[in-house]
Amino acid sequence: MKVLMVHNRYQQRGGEDAVVDAEVCLLGSNGIDVRRFDADNDSIHGLRAKLEVSASQFGSPSAVKTAFSRVLSDFRPDVVHIHNWFPTISATVFRTCQQAHVPIVHTLHNYRLLCVTATLFRDGGVCEDCIGTTFRTPGVIHKCYRQSRLGSAVATAGMLAHWATGTWHRCVDRFIALSEFSKQKFIQGCLPAEKIVVKSNFIDPAPEVGSGDGGYLLYAGRLTEEKGLRTLLKCWRSGPDLPRLVIAGTGPLEAEVSQAVAALSNVEWIGSVPGGRVLDLMGRAAATICPSLWYEGMPRTVIESFAVGTPVVASNIGCYPEMLVDGVSGALFPTGDADELRTRLRGLMSKNGFGAMRQAARRRFEDEYTGEKNFSRLLGIYRSVLLAGTAVPSTPIPART
Repeated sequence: MKVLMVHNRYQQRGGEDAVVDAEVCLLGSNGIDVRRFDADNDSIHGLRAKLEVSASQFGSPSAVKTAFSRVLSDFRPDVVHIHNWFPTISATVFRTCQQAHVPIVHTLHNYRLLCVTATLFRDGGVCEDCIGTTFRTPGVIHKCYRQSRLGSAVATAGMLAHWATGTWHRCVDRFIALSEFSKQKFIQGCLPAEKIVVKSNFIDPAPEVGSGDGGYLLYAGRLTEEKGLRTLLKCWRSGPDLPRLVIAGTGPLEAEVSQAVAALSNVEWIGSVPGGRVLDLMGRAAATICPSLWYEGMPRTVIESFAVGTPVVASNIGCYPEMLVDGVSGALFPTGDADELRTRLRGLMSKNGFGAMRQAARRRFEDEYTGEKNFSRLLGIYRSVLLAGTAVPSTPIPART
């Protein structure tokens, strides 16, 4: 089987980039002939460039379209798997694949098809104002795209044009949602339910189980508002008895984190750390904390934490209730409620509750998030779209052991 993986990289590397890299490696190591078509946003700076990019959603820049058509013609894939196409590649690649009669699988890492910012988050909280509306005017009124009303209008118009011409209904053979929660959001936003399957992210190879003897709690991720950093810091400001909180990451809220570290003896900020070091920190932590305020796609932080046997404390929002079983492999708390988070942590720490969850956390990883299971699910998705068309692989492709 030949698979063309399409991805527009982000200016700041994030979870989607890591997922694409992991899937390419997983497919290649299991005998799939996989090739990449990548683009990046490095040249997008300033208002004019942002407006030009927004306008490009009506049609790919000629150089990108030519390069993609050439790869499609030369490689002749059985399936094209599209991850992020915004903004440089543009959604016209879906039409190009359809015209070439190549099946398309599209992973929905975020909510771009429903929201001009792709996050369903505005002014410190979840926002679904544009879901179900005809013209998505709230996103324009609130200047949701790059704080520009004109940019928001152009980007919204480009997306609506693809909805109006049937790009999502007619060109895509299968959508991959990362959770049942996100699947339901996309159905609410009018994607065809029969075309959406759920497949989670994964970690491969599986790391060793950690000791959990570090005596600290860990936050690992971007220091941004939607990630719930302020909830976390508020919790520790009124919890001098809480264990040490180690914060790993960088982002716009660095100044606030620095102030908290200066004022609180039980908070430590270690900045950006490489992936291997993060897994080591997670393995020794009593728990990993994910205090998000928004609908995460499928945070690798949770999967990595489970992989090393560390339970997760997370907001009761979005995909988190699907990922962990409250009181078994982790704990949930009301979104944005620092007082309830503090109460939950105190109760679990006093009874060694986190220690008792470590085996269940690792089992959760082994049951749902290994490379082997993910390859089987992904291969099944590819085969389903091939069987629905004319091209069917001649022989089965088993997972390598």
